[in-house]
Amino acid sequence: MKFDKITIFILLGFCLFCGVFIISLGIGSEATAINTVMSPLICGGGKLETAYEYNVSKVGPAVFGSRWVCVDEVSAVARDASLKTNLIAGSIYGLLLFAGLVGWSFLANRAGKP
Repeated sequence: MKFDKITIFILLGFCLFCGVFIISLGIGSEATAINTVMSPLICGGGKLETAYEYNVSKVGPAVFGSRWVCVDEVSAVARDASLKTNLIAGSIYGLLLFAGLVGWSFLANRAGKP
């Protein structure tokens, strides 16, 4: 199957969407090792960690959340990196997904031809 330019752009956009929202935000929130692999790209010399937040000050159900922080190992200063983590890690996972789908399509087409 030959891909025209619009199909490639649509597939690339879909893969980037899946990488950011499904892999980085969805799976990365439960399996944090998926996003911490990208620590050198996101934090530079620091360490990427998950910070958990609990808020039980209001009446009703407790609020729970997590965010990504870059911790400088020398000064132990933490800075928020949630958006940066999800965009960088998700984009890389989306590009890997795109390369996998294009490679799989290429191999499937080559196997069908004598």
